[in-house]
Amino acid sequence: MKIKLLIVGLISHCLLACTNKQLITQSQLIKVPPPVITACDRLSVAECQPKTNGELYECALIISKNLALCADQTDTLIEWQQNNQ
Repeated sequence: MKIKLLIVGLISHCLLACTNKQLITQSQLIKVPPPVITACDRLSVAECQPKTNGELYECALIISKNLALCADQTDTLIEWQQNNQ
């Protein structure tokens, strides 16, 4: 019984291998869009109008966060340009 299954499998494999079909492949151009960049928030200490040292500290943190976000976006855009030239 096992020999019959083996013979049938070998015959079917040989018949499939003997076909003359060629695989047709198509290439497709994929365009990678640039990363989404948003405008950087520009905030100055004068615009915060801090009245206490705590408010001044919070303003400085916000300005630092905005600057870091803008720098990250710029770095991402530079990296994308270098990888897609």
